[in-house]
Amino acid sequence: MQTKYFYTILALVWASALIAQGKRAGKAPASSAAQPAPYWKHTAPAPEHYLPEPENPHPISHPAVSARQEEFAGFTTWDAQSYGSMPSRIYGDANGNPVATWLYGSDLSGGYPERGTGYNVRASGGWPNVNNRLEAIRTGFPAAARLDDGTELVVSHATGFNPFRIHVARKAAGASTWVETDLDNPPGSGCLWPRVAVGGPDGKSVHVIAITSPTGGSTNGVIYQGVDGHLLYWRSTDGGLTWDKKYQIIPGLDSSKVKALAADEYTIDVNGDAVGIAIFPTWNDVLLFKSLDNGDTWEQTVVNDFPDALENYVGADGDFYTFDDIGYFDPEAPDSLAVFTNDGFGSLLIDDALQAHVWFGRMYVIDNDPAANTFYYPGTNGLCYWKESWGSDNIQVITGALDYDGDSLLTLVGGGGAIGPYYNSLSSFATTGMDAEGSIYLVYAAVNELYRSNWGAEKDQYYRHLYIMKSEDNGDTWSEPFELTAPPFVDEAFIGFVESAWPAIQRRIVGDKVWVLYQQDGIPGSNVWGTNHSATTNTINWFEVPTDFLTNSIFDLPQADAAFDLALSPNPATSTTQLSAHLTGDAPAMVEVFDSFGRLAQQYRFPSNGHERQTMTLPVQHLPIGIYAVRVTQGGRFGIVKLLRM
Repeated sequence: MQTKYFYTILALVWASALIAQGKRAGKAPASSAAQPAPYWKHTAPAPEHYLPEPENPHPISHPAVSARQEEFAGFTTWDAQSYGSMPSRIYGDANGNPVATWLYGSDLSGGYPERGTGYNVRASGGWPNVNNRLEAIRTGFPAAARLDDGTELVVSHATGFNPFRIHVARKAAGASTWVETDLDNPPGSGCLWPRVAVGGPDGKSVHVIAITSPTGGSTNGVIYQGVDGHLLYWRSTDGGLTWDKKYQIIPGLDSSKVKALAADEYTIDVNGDAVGIAIFPTWNDVLLFKSLDNGDTWEQTVVNDFPDALENYVGADGDFYTFDDIGYFDPEAPDSLAVFTNDGFGSLLIDDALQAHVWFGRMYVIDNDPAANTFYYPGTNGLCYWKESWGSDNIQVITGALDYDGDSLLTLVGGGGAIGPYYNSLSSFATTGMDAEGSIYLVYAAVNELYRSNWGAEKDQYYRHLYIMKSEDNGDTWSEPFELTAPPFVDEAFIGFVESAWPAIQRRIVGDKVWVLYQQDGIPGSNVWGTNHSATTNTINWFEVPTDFLTNSIFDLPQADAAFDLALSPNPATSTTQLSAHLTGDAPAMVEVFDSFGRLAQQYRFPSNGHERQTMTLPVQHLPIGIYAVRVTQGGRFGIVKLLRM
């Protein structure tokens, strides 16, 4: 099988020096201060690998599909839905209608006094217009869920207090109003960036995690029991009316292991009595904490083992480490002192056998500067996956940003400045769910090497697009990535101008559709986080994808016209092949060569048309060995013939 994603970015021209905000800089206060580092890894391939330039990457893989084109569920000018792992944002109501939530803000001046939770329900075939927040007070970074009895909960943080508080909006089943309360803070500290998940033996348990306000920035934070940004746990067993566990410390998730957590470097999932919490600190292990008794007792598992000598490394002035501190040789590392880690954007799913599954963006970090800085590599590619039955520290890279231009490399030009900053991997933003049959669905966002912005300070930055994958055997194997920022979900006229980030799908997929909610922008990167561009209106878009998205049965395939009578000789071919076709009329005839994944590899025009058989030579020597489809299109009809490249 041809490789479709690559661990590293190939840069034709890397800037000699990169200057950027810290990884959690700007308006996202936290404890780390990683900076982007240049990623020198490979040299450029020969120029002929880039010719001809593809014009449309989806002519075969996305014909007209019996699925819904995207719709607008809402809008926001606050354009950072999270600073790491995506909270739960979409679920179904009692009638099976999609309920969408998002971080809403409309103040282009930047103060956002009206910020809060956007909330909308798709009923009667459409989304009403929403231009305000759900809560009565200013909040941020919501997580939402619905209990089995229909009670809805939105948990966010409220910033109009000192210290900050975790805010709960609750709407009982059948009610039309939200009742708002605050969770109790730990002594002497505020709390921020919560997550919520629901379950329990009777479906009425609510589980909330959040971190104490970290030091620095505007959070008014303090070190809490030895941790800067301490993750704490709350539980309700009566649907959020009362809380029997308040700001508890999970055993092992304390200062003995973790010295700091940044905003959103954690997530939670629940399936019945099984509760899972995963943390994704950059300079530490990826850890899973799991309870099988609804949050009463916990066990710890190491998902990815960070070098022990470097755990909780902060890169303070004068700090340094050596290769011996890493303890192993990594042939993929961009520098001898670069350390493999995660990008802080992770997802967790507890399956129906109560086994945990974890995803995160692949990343490298380094400190080769005697000053108080650490660095990350924005050119790192790859989405990592782990399942509990594999045991500790046994992960796989299952996907990443894809090779579209057929050169067998991920070819990005311009260095770190060409990557709209989200301070994560080139392939990240994992969001996951499962259906009643146990199939697992993964949606993620990745840089698309074909599309770059063409205006403003962000000119030539690459857009990120959405992809979906599916496993029908509990994560042992995965389908190929299927692009969603493409027809029929996104209009073809717009796919070259769409930034797709912060996707969310429903945790429990009911029926035969996966609901995809995401933030769409016309400019890569964020205004709120890193000030990559000026504040603009972003839309919160929704569409649904058939659960059998990788089978031909969902496609309304156009029929090839046998009258073209296409022929290739020789076939198989090694260097060139003669293509002949019976053309009719004076319309120009287009010849396109696609690989087995539907990606355009070559594009030509027949040298002449007319009402007779025409022949042309196709060069194939630069194509990787494999099976290709050669399509001839003329006047609204087409023919297809297979080519074997040997």
